[in-house]
Amino acid sequence: MGKLIFWIVVIFVVLFALRLYNTSKLRQRDRPKDRGKPPAIEEEMVRCVRCGTFVPRSEARPTPAGLTCGETRCLRR
Repeated sequence: MGKLIFWIVVIFVVLFALRLYNTSKLRQRDRPKDRGKPPAIEEEMVRCVRCGTFVPRSEARPTPAGLTCGETRCLRR
């Protein structure tokens, strides 16, 4: 009876160790790989007055009517 309990405990310890190992691998995989890079700067999005698409403010082109996306098809309207 003592040998049976010993092997059951050994099996549980091995399974627990494998679970801990897999959990640590998942955490490493989910971490961002670009730690040295600064975080991306968020930019305000503005809506084009002609076609309604949203573009970053730095890419929007000012017109007398308001900000536009600058696309050729949008400027023709």
